[in-house]
Amino acid sequence: MFMKVVTLNLCLLVITCIQATAQDSTSYFRTNQMSNALDNFMRSRSIFTANSFSTPEGTVGTPYLFDDWGYMWLDSIDNQPVKKSVIYQANMDLQKNEVIIKGGDGKAYIPETNNVQAMHFKKGNEVHAFVRANLDGAMKFAEQLSTEGKYVLLKDIGITFTHADYTDKGMVQTGKPYNEYKKKYTYYLVQDNKATKIQLKKKSILTVIDKDPVAVAALNKYISGNNVEEAALIQAVDAMNMPVAK
Repeated sequence: MFMKVVTLNLCLLVITCIQATAQDSTSYFRTNQMSNALDNFMRSRSIFTANSFSTPEGTVGTPYLFDDWGYMWLDSIDNQPVKKSVIYQANMDLQKNEVIIKGGDGKAYIPETNNVQAMHFKKGNEVHAFVRANLDGAMKFAEQLSTEGKYVLLKDIGITFTHADYTDKGMVQTGKPYNEYKKKYTYYLVQDNKATKIQLKKKSILTVIDKDPVAVAALNKYISGNNVEEAALIQAVDAMNMPVAK
C-alpha cells in the first residue's frame, strides 16, 4: 500500500455542521467550539490511495477492522457528546490504531483523533464501539464491550504479522507457505478511570473486584469455572453495573 504524507489546508470532505440555537453567550461559545472540533477532526495529517482493504496474494488475515469500507460516527470529541455526528465511510487500521476515512474524492484519509474520546463503527450487522483509554501508559482506542457504569470492560485489539515459512523436513512441510495477520486480544477492566489488565480466567478477574461483594456475586452468577468466555464476561460486567434493588 502506497502512502504519501501531505498537508491538507482545506477540508476535502463535505460535512454537515451541527445546528443549534444559542440561548446565551456560553451556549454560543460551546456550539462554535464543537463545530471547530469537528472541523479539526477533518484536517487529515496523512493521505494514501487505496481502492480496497484486501491483502496481497499469499497473505491471509487483515490488519483492518473490516475487509471493506464500513461507517463511523463520533460519540464524544473534546470531552463533549456529539449530538449530531456526520456518518463517515470509514475503517480502522488495528495494527496502527488509526482511523481511516473515505473522502468525497474517493481517496482515504487519516484524520487527527487526539481529541476524540468515543466513536462507533458499523458494517452490516456488525457494530463496534471504541473509546480512548490509557492502557499500560499508552493512550489508544480500545473496543468497549460492556455498558457504562462502575466497571467497563475493554478489549485492545492488536495485530501480529508472521512471514511465510517454507521450512520442511523431507516430504513433510512444517512451515506455512503464506504470510499471516492475526488478531491478538488483551482485556482490561476499568474502575475509577483505572484500566487493569485481566486474563480470561475467573481468578484474574476476582483480583480486581474481590472487595466488591455485588460484583463478585454477579461474576459467580454468569461464570462457574475458571475459564471465561468473552460473552459470559460481558454479561457479568453488565450485571455488575445494574442498580442494586433496595
